[in-house]
Amino acid sequence: MKHFQFVLPLLVIVFISRNVQAQITETQGWFFLSHTQTLNKKFDLLADVQTRSANQFNYLTTLLLRGALSYNLNTKQSVALGYAYKGDWEKDDVPATVYSHENRIYEQYIYEFKIRRAEMMFRTRLEQRWLYESATSFSQRGRLFLSAQIPLIADTAFKKGPYLGVQNELFLNIKNKVNVNNSVFDQNRVLTSLGYRFSKKMDAELGYQFWYQKEMDASYRRNVIQLMLTTHF
Repeated sequence: MKHFQFVLPLLVIVFISRNVQAQITETQGWFFLSHTQTLNKKFDLLADVQTRSANQFNYLTTLLLRGALSYNLNTKQSVALGYAYKGDWEKDDVPATVYSHENRIYEQYIYEFKIRRAEMMFRTRLEQRWLYESATSFSQRGRLFLSAQIPLIADTAFKKGPYLGVQNELFLNIKNKVNVNNSVFDQNRVLTSLGYRFSKKMDAELGYQFWYQKEMDASYRRNVIQLMLTTHF
């Protein structure tokens, strides 16, 4: 029962995302590659690459590169310190492409556990963000994440086979919110997916994500098709 201290807040998160203002609906495609490289029993290297399309899959609009050094406190818990770079290319009404970018330093804590055969992960992340458009501005953001991988037809140890993936992540602006959207609530992402575990070293997932994001002048409701590949060596 102790694990439900994480589950209950996550259920509440879904209702937070229902704040209503001017709504814009978009459809995007994401590709996400996540890799963990074991160095020894205590240290891992983490690396993520993510690309995102513009509305209606028109062109590549975002590239996210993220890396971190992770320290394993025990078999279930770890902490990490990392850096991320995010670049955005937007085609305005004029022929020229508008480019903006962001540099981040982040700290995170991960707790992995099981509920029956389902593999659960709870993650908190604190990000220091330097955003550049016409000038550089600084803000700080917190993130709360919970995911589950539920085996469907798999061996007892869940070393191979198909699974259902469910996850939710809440983003909160905790410092200099005026530099982002002038709101504590930043965004919420809910994902459901079907995945296949090839081995303990590789998972692949195809899923649907509902991404609700609040910005200065409007709120965005994005329907995202995501292909994700996770490796661990």
